[in-house]
Amino acid sequence: MSLFITATDTGVGKTLVTGGLAYALRRRGLDVGCWKPVQSGDLLHEATGDAARLKMIGDLPDELSTICGYSFAEPLAPRLAAERAGQPLLLGDLLTHYEGIRSRHEHVLAEGAGGLAVPLTSDATVADLAVRLGFPLLIIARANLGTVNHTVLTVEYARARGLRVAGVILSGGGRAGADISEEHNPQYIEEYADVPVLGRVPWLGDAPQADEIRQAVASNVDLDRLLACF
Repeated sequence: MSLFITATDTGVGKTLVTGGLAYALRRRGLDVGCWKPVQSGDLLHEATGDAARLKMIGDLPDELSTICGYSFAEPLAPRLAAERAGQPLLLGDLLTHYEGIRSRHEHVLAEGAGGLAVPLTSDATVADLAVRLGFPLLIIARANLGTVNHTVLTVEYARARGLRVAGVILSGGGRAGADISEEHNPQYIEEYADVPVLGRVPWLGDAPQADEIRQAVASNVDLDRLLACF
């Protein structure tokens, strides 16, 4: 079982959910690793970076350099961050690095950057990488108003690229001021996108601890239903 985890936008909570899923699946005895092809906005050694957060939340045994092969300081689309750093990347570079994590684990959670149409390398978008890997797609979406539109568009684009969507997890619900749409969005997503909503992970604050994230994912995602998608 491997998954490609994408989002409807940036800052949706994709890394937190991915790390929490890795931890929950490893607790079930599955040999799961995480792979972040490129991270931008933090260098590899920085604790605030996606690779470091995946390692911490997932309690992963791998070195950061195995989890993520390329990191750039500027918080930009990975292609632009790499080109501005004088290190333009090609899709082949990412696939070569992927062999490291693939050789260490039976299952891989590959986390993209932002959404599917994000420029990833000089010759590929996130969707291009997902197509090459061929994994089922798990979409992390916002819980609040507007998410039905964003999620349906993401699902339709994924299908147009030949990707199979395993399901959707809504993230960040229950913030102060949330409106009634949050209660109806899961039903509408399932109806209009024809994909299952596999969980609703609540808002955990600006700096949640690893244990909080793990518990929130374990308690609010239907892992059995997720596993049944494969």
